[in-house]
Amino acid sequence: MIQDLIDILIKPDSFFAKRTASEENLKIPFLFVAITGVIGAIYGYEVGSLTGRMFAGTGAGMGQFIAISSVAGAFIGVLLFWLIGAAVFYLISMAFKGNGTFNRTLESVGYGFIPQIFGSLITLAAGSYYLPMVKVPVIKSLTDPTLIQAAVTHLMNDPAMLELTRISAVIGVIFILWSANIWIHGIKHARNLSFRDAAITILIPVLIYIIYTLFMTFIGLSGAK
Repeated sequence: MIQDLIDILIKPDSFFAKRTASEENLKIPFLFVAITGVIGAIYGYEVGSLTGRMFAGTGAGMGQFIAISSVAGAFIGVLLFWLIGAAVFYLISMAFKGNGTFNRTLESVGYGFIPQIFGSLITLAAGSYYLPMVKVPVIKSLTDPTLIQAAVTHLMNDPAMLELTRISAVIGVIFILWSANIWIHGIKHARNLSFRDAAITILIPVLIYIIYTLFMTFIGLSGAK
């Protein structure tokens, strides 16, 4: 198993050539996705707790609800990223006459989540450092949407929160590029594509995602001040 992990990370083409010669198995890829989801849920709880503290003064358990929602949202978000990502890759590969089952694509994409585990751990560590520095405004009433919007904007533009958001985005880009390298080789074998066609299949949506993420992080947030 350790050798397989090493092959996935540094010799993905060799790994997927052997993997696609065997029966499809989603259990191990799901495990990698689930681990990423759990780490993301922990980070989501830490960030959600800040928002929860912001609404704690309103009563009615709003703070606890927000924190729990953040956990569920983070975990489900990772699962959806896996499923939707695999579907997008599968559909794009059809333009290159790719053939192979969706489950095989789903399996290959799941293996590509291993770098996301590392990236999520680094982001979690960054959150543990920066989040305690964030100054959280307190909302005491839900009746004034203007005050709520101002408090949310103040929280998102807190210097520590901004720094964490930008660092997290850069970490995300680095590790999704590592995942993309694995996905290229995975989709190549899962859908019987040439390396060129597999690279186009993966890089089009990945680059769109990266551009959108960086734009929203470094330009979108600045414009929201």
